[in-house]
Amino acid sequence: MFFVAVNIMLAAGSASEESSLFSPDQFAGYAVTAVMTAVNLIVAYIVIKRFIVKPILKMIHNRQDALNNELEEATKSKEEADNVVATSKTTIDDARRKAAEIIDEARDNANRQSDLIVKKANEDAASIVDRAEEDVIRMKRVALEDMKDDITDIAVQIAQKVIGDAIPKAQLVESATVHTNEAIEAEVRKSE
Repeated sequence: MFFVAVNIMLAAGSASEESSLFSPDQFAGYAVTAVMTAVNLIVAYIVIKRFIVKPILKMIHNRQDALNNELEEATKSKEEADNVVATSKTTIDDARRKAAEIIDEARDNANRQSDLIVKKANEDAASIVDRAEEDVIRMKRVALEDMKDDITDIAVQIAQKVIGDAIPKAQLVESATVHTNEAIEAEVRKSE
């Protein structure tokens, strides 16, 4: 605005005189215009620098700092995630190894238990067979004893009917007992 007023005044003064293009008055007007343009440019530069460029640069720097902070945080987050992944892999590997150990130990325990059960069953079966054989032998002896007595009684009764009272009954019983024992012992030896 100041320049406009100066230009108007110079134009009014120069209109009264006819001057040439290169007259000293014209040069003075040009010089004033140049000085005023320079002052306007300096003032505009200062205003623009102070009120426009500085806030824009400040905003750009703030944005750059924010971006740098976000990049650092992203890098830290990535490193933490990599650490968590590595830890997780280690934990999973440890868990798999422990699971394999537990399975192997359980398999070994099961094999030992099955061996113990089979061994005990075999021992129990052998014990049962031994007891059964003992029972069979005992029952066989009892049956033979019963049979001896029955055979002796039958032999004595037959001999008394055939011979009559010629030989005393006690001698017949003794003789039948001896012969019966010999026959049974011979039969037992054959069966063993």
